[in-house]
Amino acid sequence: MDTATATSAESGTLAATSVEAETGTARRGRTTVSDRTVERIAARVLTEVEHIGGTVGRVLGISVPGQRPEDPARVTAKVSDDSADVALDVRLSVVYPESVAHATEDARAHLVRRVADLTGLTVTRVDITVTAPRPPDSSTRRVL
Repeated sequence: MDTATATSAESGTLAATSVEAETGTARRGRTTVSDRTVERIAARVLTEVEHIGGTVGRVLGISVPGQRPEDPARVTAKVSDDSADVALDVRLSVVYPESVAHATEDARAHLVRRVADLTGLTVTRVDITVTAPRPPDSSTRRVL
């Protein structure tokens, strides 16, 4: 393409533009976003969604010490090597008595949109595991 000759001024402009576009991309380099970076961004994005909380690890049904439901959700990301696609595996809790189906669909849609906006990657899959219902945050106490 570098050795192509143009017979008219218009075709010469097109040939020069396409050569510049090819070499300009090669000069700029490539941006790579790590799995860990996407995981942290996605976990932070989930804090923007209502009725979604973090997850508390459990062993034999007992909460693991040192973890709180206020902590962010756990996200595992896998960025593909050959393209700008990412798959997310999310573990979270849903505030009771909200609908699990609605809350997870809101979370999924928000993740797809915001991760794409912030990283430039296309989210192709979001697997969500709801670990537990979470009590609503209440500043008032009820006496039964």
